[in-house]
Amino acid sequence: MNISLALSLAFAHLVAVISPGPDFFYIVKSSFEKGFMNSASSALGIGFGVFLQCIFAIVGLDYLYQKIPSLYSIVGSIGAGYLIYLGVSGIMSDPIESHHKNLQNQPLNFTQSFAGGLMVNIFNIKAFIFFASLFSGLVINTSFTFQFFISIYFFLATASWFIFLSYILKLGSSFILNGKIQRAIMKISSSFLIAIGFGLGVYVWT
Repeated sequence: MNISLALSLAFAHLVAVISPGPDFFYIVKSSFEKGFMNSASSALGIGFGVFLQCIFAIVGLDYLYQKIPSLYSIVGSIGAGYLIYLGVSGIMSDPIESHHKNLQNQPLNFTQSFAGGLMVNIFNIKAFIFFASLFSGLVINTSFTFQFFISIYFFLATASWFIFLSYILKLGSSFILNGKIQRAIMKISSSFLIAIGFGLGVYVWT
């Protein structure tokens, strides 16, 4: 196994995953809206989305996008629309009285939270381009076993980072941030989701 290549890929992924983007703002919104357990479930969904992005890159989905340009536009448009929907729903949601006291009592809905995180990631066409570039440029001449284990690592590293972020936000909501600040952060994150959604739409159609 090429250790230097694995380390290079791990570093590239680290830079990408900690950079604020749709996944980041979705986790922030989810943490303040649904609590730690649901947010952690979304983190697993995002991680699994990354794994699928890697598999798509391995099997050459970028080639399919080149052959069927409309498919690229459809997937990108769905992703843009979904981000805008999430952002608008976050802004329009009713404030919760004494939000920081009730937040962690939100019931766990693993399936819904996991699916939400998965959809945010899987319909992010820019994320696919990132992984397609990595796999086509750096990993193309490696074995399938190497590619598969790198994909597993990306899944675990992504999920771990966003679970950690969810936990940090849980601590903040429990000990530091009052309800008004939490609602403000949630609405700011929702606004970023809307902006990213519009940006993704422009990117896809221009």
